[in-house]
Amino acid sequence: MVRAMRIAWLGLVLVMGCPQKPVATGPSLPTGAGCPTAAGVHVASYVLPEEGAKGHTGWVLPLHDKVVDTVEGTPDFATIDAAAAIAAGVPAAPASLWLLAPGARPCRASLGNYYAAAIASKTPNIAYGIELGGCPAPKDPETASAIVLASSESPGGCQAIAPRSVAQRLGEADKDNRWSRPRTETAIPPVLASAIPARECVAPGCEKLWSIAQVDVGNQPVAWAGAVNWIAIPDAAAPETQCDWKVETFSGFFVAGTGGVPTRVTEGQDHPLALTAVLVDQGGARVLVAEGPGEYSTYDLAAGKATLGRHLVWLRPDDESYAAIDHLGPGCP
Repeated sequence: MVRAMRIAWLGLVLVMGCPQKPVATGPSLPTGAGCPTAAGVHVASYVLPEEGAKGHTGWVLPLHDKVVDTVEGTPDFATIDAAAAIAAGVPAAPASLWLLAPGARPCRASLGNYYAAAIASKTPNIAYGIELGGCPAPKDPETASAIVLASSESPGGCQAIAPRSVAQRLGEADKDNRWSRPRTETAIPPVLASAIPARECVAPGCEKLWSIAQVDVGNQPVAWAGAVNWIAIPDAAAPETQCDWKVETFSGFFVAGTGGVPTRVTEGQDHPLALTAVLVDQGGARVLVAEGPGEYSTYDLAAGKATLGRHLVWLRPDDESYAAIDHLGPGCP
C-alpha cells in the first residue's frame, strides 16, 4: 500500500487530543473570490511510495472507493486512463482546482492521471482518484493533507481556520507508556457542557477526561469539537493493567445554532469524524470540513445549521484506526 495513504489516517492531527494550529490567520481576509459551497470542497493527500518501491510522489485527490474480495496481485499504485476510471465508477474531477495547504495561499493545481491504489486491510478496497501537479510539496509529507477548492478563479478571499484548544483534562504517559491521572485541567465551556452526555464519575474509581476545541469567527464561536472519556479504574489497580480498564467514550462536533446554542452534527459520518477546519470569507463562516481515517464530509453553514454538501469514503482501514477519534486515555496496542 502507498505509504502516505497508510500514514495519512494514522498521523491525522485530530482536534480531540492534539489541536491543530490555524491554517490561516490575520486581521483581514485576502482579496479574491470567496469560498465555494460545500459540494465544491474536497480533501487531498500527499502520496509517498513505500520504501524501496517505485510510484507516484505528490498530491492526489481521492474521488472514489470500491470494496473488493482481495487485492492480491493488484499493484499498490497504478495510473489508469479515463476510460478505465469511468468504468470503475470514478466521477470526473472539477476542471479548476485550488490547493489550500496549511499556511499557504491557494495554489492552482493541474490535473494529471487517474490512479487506482490497492488497500490491504480487513476490508480490501481500491481507492481511486486523480494526481495533482503544480503545487509545492508540504513541509511534512509523511502526514500531509490539504483542502482543495473547486473554483473558476483564485479563491484568495477564502481562508481555513482550524480549531483551537479551549479545554483539556488529560493524563500523562511516562517513557514506559504507564499512564498517570490528570494533575491539571481547564473546564469545559458552559455553553457546550450541557450538550455532552452526563455520566456518574467519581475519583478514584473513575476518571473523566476531555479535550475540547473551538473555531471563532468575528470573536464569536461558530463551531466546537470534543471528546470525553470516562475511565473506570479498579481499586489498587497496577499500571500494567491499564489496557484492561473499562472506558466509555463520546466524541462529536457542533455548530452554533439559534442563540449560539451548540447543535451536534451527525449527518454524513459512516464513522466518527473530527472537525478540522471552517472555511471563512467576507460573508463569514461558509463551510465546515470534518475528517477521519479514509473519510471526510463538508457542510454548508447558514442560519445556524450545517447542511451536508459532500461525503466521501475513499479508503477503508482496519477498525482499530477509528478509535483514535475519541481515545484520550492510556495508550494501548
